[in-house]
Amino acid sequence: MEYTKITRYLRCDILANSNDIEQYGYDKNLSEGNLIDLAVINNCPIIIKGGKDGKWYLKGKGKKLEYLKTKISNNIGKSREGIFCLLLE
Repeated sequence: MEYTKITRYLRCDILANSNDIEQYGYDKNLSEGNLIDLAVINNCPIIIKGGKDGKWYLKGKGKKLEYLKTKISNNIGKSREGIFCLLLE
């Protein structure tokens, strides 16, 4: 799948405990670019950073874009400071 747009949502996490690739998350020291590359390879349109010192998570594999956008819309601002979600479209 080819993605052409990336949107960042601050203080937002979705699909809790539903990590599609690497169940326990990716190392916090990987770069955002590294995770975008992994997300594209694994067809996961959601990337979550679990805070400044938190791990990275890939989510949303096989989920419809409309469903993911609804989940994001319902959760923006509900997570603690430093957590963010990237949506790849």
